[in-house]
Amino acid sequence: MKTRDKIIHASISLFNEQGERNVTTNHIAAHLGISPGNLYYHFRNKEDIILSIYEEYARSLLLDIFPVVSPDVKPLDAIILYMDAVFQAMMKFRFFYSNLPVLLAKNPSLREKYVEVQKCIADRVSELLLSLRAAGMVDFQDEDLPDIVSILRLVNTFWLSFYQTQTSKVEINDSVFYEGVLKILVIIHPYATEQALPEFLKAREMYRERFKAALEQKS
Repeated sequence: MKTRDKIIHASISLFNEQGERNVTTNHIAAHLGISPGNLYYHFRNKEDIILSIYEEYARSLLLDIFPVVSPDVKPLDAIILYMDAVFQAMMKFRFFYSNLPVLLAKNPSLREKYVEVQKCIADRVSELLLSLRAAGMVDFQDEDLPDIVSILRLVNTFWLSFYQTQTSKVEINDSVFYEGVLKILVIIHPYATEQALPEFLKAREMYRERFKAALEQKS
């Protein structure tokens, strides 16, 4: 693995474990056993590292993780894959979502990239919801679509921060993310058509079981 990639991966690990605010470039260099000068050869500062981390996250989300709506993928399966993938990606990059407003305020380049990526994500979520409606699985008015998309993205983006303000526990594990998926299903549930309701309930039960299993594993 190239030194630049090692710096990115080490930074993700340290930021997740210790909190981005508590980790300096010197900490990252010491963790890798390289000199600060070697690190600065690849990155100008910590903000530059975080921007590169987000670019990696955006590529994986939009190119590798985000399900493509197609005749081969059932619409409900696609949106469940989306929720699962987004929350798993958040697990890997959880430091970013724990301190999002501050990180964006400190780094104009990161904010610009973030806004660009979020626009793409909003478009993809809209496509998924429209595919669900075309398949007769949900029903909503056209004028409600932007608000539904915004609410879904709000939960995706800020669920982790909200969770951390509601508990004294500091550990973030799979149960937290399965709980987030269940919140998304609650939002979608009122729009489910009668024919689709059994599938939605089946999906909800599946994530409830995953949530319970993750809690038991933690204990």
